[in-house]
Amino acid sequence: MTIINKIRDKSGLLFLVIGVAMLAFILGDLFSRNYLSQGNDRIVGTIAGEEITFQQFSNAFETFKNNYESNVGRPARDVELPGLRQQAWQQLVFEIAYTKEFEKLGIQVTSDEMTDMIQGNNINPAFGNLFVNQETGEVDRGAIKNFLASLPPGPPTNPGHAFFLNFEANLRPNRLREKYEGLINQTYYATEAEAKREYESQNTKADIRYVYVPYTNIPDSAVDVSEGELKSYYDDHKDDFERDGTVSLDYVTFPISPTAEDIEEIKKELDVIVDRFASTQNDSIFIDANSETNNNFQIFTPKNLPKAIDINELELGKVVGPVQEGDFYRLYKVIDITEDTVNTFARASHILIKADDSNKAEARSKAQDILNQIRNGADFAEMAQQHGEDGTKAVGGDLGWFDDKTMVTEFNDAVMNASSLGLIPRLVETQFGFHIISVTGLKNNKNFLMGVVEKEIVPSDDTRNEIYRKTTPFGSDRSKENFMKASELDSSIIRYQALNINKEAQSINNIYDRNIRTIITWAFREAEVGDVSEILELEDQYIIALVTGKTEDGIAEFEDVKDEIKRILVKEKKKAQLMAKMEGLSGTVDEIRLAYGPGATVSSATDISLSSTSLPSVGFAPVTIGTVFGMAAGESSAPIADENGILVVEVDKIDEASELAEYSIYKQQLEAAQNNVNTVAQKISSVISDYAEVENELYKYY
Repeated sequence: MTIINKIRDKSGLLFLVIGVAMLAFILGDLFSRNYLSQGNDRIVGTIAGEEITFQQFSNAFETFKNNYESNVGRPARDVELPGLRQQAWQQLVFEIAYTKEFEKLGIQVTSDEMTDMIQGNNINPAFGNLFVNQETGEVDRGAIKNFLASLPPGPPTNPGHAFFLNFEANLRPNRLREKYEGLINQTYYATEAEAKREYESQNTKADIRYVYVPYTNIPDSAVDVSEGELKSYYDDHKDDFERDGTVSLDYVTFPISPTAEDIEEIKKELDVIVDRFASTQNDSIFIDANSETNNNFQIFTPKNLPKAIDINELELGKVVGPVQEGDFYRLYKVIDITEDTVNTFARASHILIKADDSNKAEARSKAQDILNQIRNGADFAEMAQQHGEDGTKAVGGDLGWFDDKTMVTEFNDAVMNASSLGLIPRLVETQFGFHIISVTGLKNNKNFLMGVVEKEIVPSDDTRNEIYRKTTPFGSDRSKENFMKASELDSSIIRYQALNINKEAQSINNIYDRNIRTIITWAFREAEVGDVSEILELEDQYIIALVTGKTEDGIAEFEDVKDEIKRILVKEKKKAQLMAKMEGLSGTVDEIRLAYGPGATVSSATDISLSSTSLPSVGFAPVTIGTVFGMAAGESSAPIADENGILVVEVDKIDEASELAEYSIYKQQLEAAQNNVNTVAQKISSVISDYAEVENELYKYY
């Protein structure tokens, strides 16, 4: 394989390795939207005091578009775009904010380093792996030099050339980032004292008993919190209620669904080609010309044959349909019939009367009576619905087609050995009970190759236009008053609510259409409370929205967090009441439990360490565990207010960790935890974003 081909084959992997610099963002569909046609000088954010315009953001990532598509071999999918946009923004943060830090510290990547990483003694592993000699397992530097010599000057002339230019352009910034993060990484260290403390926290063990009273012992309804207390707490803890902005909407929808006339018209379109489909000598060309999907040829067994098709009517060349299945009408043509050498299928219905050793005679008698009634003319399906004792009774006992390995032996043999359709004139006993069986499909081992022509059942243009006309009362006057009035004129119109939608939301309640972001971005970008959106056409409905609430980034309003504060204060008051009662009790934990009365429990825990986080029957209990390791064996604690309730602890035993000569292993553990590459990178990114006062407002446009 040539070097160029190897690069082409592996470039997708290498693209992922070199990371954020190799991202793309496909913008074409966005420019067709009205809300992006307002000029490209709009500000989408700021980085280190530099305003980022929409055009700047777009241009920066248009550069990567062709590279992304060539590396992954396809355009970015809709579901990937939100993530790609955020990664694209992070690349801008890197280029602007990180670069300033590199300059302050004098971090550089010289030309000699670049050469060294491409063809010297320290070749970039992701690049070097493309030139590994299969015999020696070593990087072939000669192959790299030959490859570089083969590249003409100027713009890329082939995928390998384009890939290398991209790799080279991003090698320097990636190396700068590695150096910077490496410098920060080296500032993490653990002292001998910290290592010793870590060792002790892992190896000092305690056995305890405790009495526990949960806060839930006092019902919320028994605790009063005044408006003044709520407001006072809010004023004293405003920083705790920092929130991202949200919007709330009322909205109405007009579902776009096909009418009976639309469905009939689509059926007629297939009706008129049935004869031509049957007579054509070139099924592939005919199907390609008439089918709306690529699901053109399928192999069916009796088990997965569409329910509307009678297997007994199938023969070579026969066309069945149009058959309506879900959102499609389909024609099926039998192209070939072959025998299955592995599986044999049959179809049956049954009525099960369950039996065991305690009721076998009674069950047999009941089943025989049902069989006699059916032999005398009773309807099998009705009798199954009336008497069946398993899940098939709801469908008249129908088991559908099954293969000869599915059913228990007695049942399988009775059906597979049947020579004619209809009722088996005897009861069949299995481990489940007694079965009355009707064979509805004789043993069959045929496979059917079908050519499929299918058309989607969609609303016609006339239907869409008619539904759009129903939206006219909303579109003619985009005021709050008219929105409310119009939604009340027609009783079939339901006004929905969507509360506290966040900036990055990809849906409004259960509406997940790819275009729903249009309304969300409009609401955040320019709408005010009381504004009504334009009529937005989604894939299967029209939607009009009214902005009913809007919060900005910052401290949440008191009314918006009032319930949250109440939960906090209710818990605090419960804590105070229970603490007061527990502080008045004394003795052992068993005596305290008896003195407290119902609601208090005594439990024990063994071998807990300072690194433990929970206790049996209590759950998360960090305060209690921390208190235990400040106590001595035989000592009892005062009441402890923890996350879920009040505890009093008795320490039965403390096993102190023995002294070690040195604690290097624990020092290494601490440093490894701190020096994790991903952790360091995330912390650096967070600090630089804060320091550079990064404001990302892409949510207003995408």
